[in-house]
Amino acid sequence: MTATAPKAPTAPGVRSWWGIPYATAERYRRPVVAGFDPDLPHDRKGVVSVQPDSGDWLEADSGMGEDCLNLNVWAPEHPVSKALPVAVYVHGGGFEYGANTQITSNAAGLVASGRVVGVSVNYRLGALGALSLSQYGGRLAEASNLGLQDIIAALTWVKQNIAHFGGDPGNVTVYGHSAGAYSTFGLLGASSANGLYRRLAGFSGGPARIVPAWWAEELAHRFVTELGVADNPDKLIDLDATSLMAALHKVCPTDLGVRGGVDNQATGVVLDTGQPGSVVHAHPMDVLASGAHRDVDMLLSMASDDMGWWVANDLDRFDPRTLGRVTDEVAGWRIPRSRAKKIVDTYDQDGHTPAEVRAAVMADYLFALPAARGALAHAAAGGTARLLMIGPAEGAPAVHGGEMYALVGQEQPGRSADQAERDTRIRDIVLDFVTGEQTRLWPVVTDRPTSGSVGNPPFEADAHYQAALDLWDGIDRP
Repeated sequence: MTATAPKAPTAPGVRSWWGIPYATAERYRRPVVAGFDPDLPHDRKGVVSVQPDSGDWLEADSGMGEDCLNLNVWAPEHPVSKALPVAVYVHGGGFEYGANTQITSNAAGLVASGRVVGVSVNYRLGALGALSLSQYGGRLAEASNLGLQDIIAALTWVKQNIAHFGGDPGNVTVYGHSAGAYSTFGLLGASSANGLYRRLAGFSGGPARIVPAWWAEELAHRFVTELGVADNPDKLIDLDATSLMAALHKVCPTDLGVRGGVDNQATGVVLDTGQPGSVVHAHPMDVLASGAHRDVDMLLSMASDDMGWWVANDLDRFDPRTLGRVTDEVAGWRIPRSRAKKIVDTYDQDGHTPAEVRAAVMADYLFALPAARGALAHAAAGGTARLLMIGPAEGAPAVHGGEMYALVGQEQPGRSADQAERDTRIRDIVLDFVTGEQTRLWPVVTDRPTSGSVGNPPFEADAHYQAALDLWDGIDRP
């Protein structure tokens, strides 16, 4: 944290504590939970994780650095007579970008309701937090799922200290968007996180996209080779952080079909069972099916056009040009070609372009399928699970990230009245889920994918989830 950083913003009716260190960590070492000094002002934003983009959207007043393990807390200005439920938000950004300093991580908008205490965490990203290197031993022996370990350390800090802010340490909800959602559900597979949360919610990210150990090792090999340290990976400790980020960006696949396909060739939560310093003992979907966490309430959500963002903003790279190439891609997920063609043909309707067909295929495979399967598995094991579909509003398409302002109760600039109504409903759903006010929500999932919806989805939510389950039946979504 720099001495010249401007003071962090506050909100009417809300007290804010910014940049609180929750842990310390040396490079490629596990985090050590820090104590809390209530006498410090905590009125300045903390340092954010090193990442490739230092754009203004991060609102990183104190800059980037490796000393980034800090969190923000928001509480109602006027204390209430009982401890409040706690909402811990985990930002997204593909495990490479994002921070708790940006407006879409500012939970003051939720806390202004007077119903919750809000927390938003930073965690290590990219080459410093999402890359598994523990197989090399030595000074790297603890470098496995470091970003997830950071989140677990933050939750441990919350359990130990949140009562000071009026929060109930026994009533914690962890929720996140995209990579934050994958990390949220990744907690299910990490026994060290047991007892640190009461509810889990994921938006555009479910109990899937878990990186296999073989790919984590292959990516690490490409990484150290690119940097010229394959003969002595311990040298990574002393290299410039910027060069580490650049090397990872060069060797890690960027195409979303490769990153989110059947082999999950990306960075993220690694199923590192059997690896040195392992953190994740089981796949989150298997944990749900086992009933080991049937006492944890779940909310799983997607946007109706989740992949439409890439069609609108990254068409040159995303566009497959032909439907045949979409079929090739699906067949590459170890699906028989005849079945792959049938799947693609199902999405080839209403004059959609090849890019739009690819987006629809990937939206269901990456988001609808794990959400519905996860909810059904949890319900079958005796747990309480809800599905949600977020549709568009006037001026606001239902694409990946379109609900991020609403998730923390903030108002997106220039929003229409229709979007304001939709986003207010999303905010209230988060509040009702966090506070356990179940009667205000729609029915839970039983033996079918009953779903709530907000906005104006182009299809009926229950039917869409069921259609995705039927179409992709028997096809693995790791």
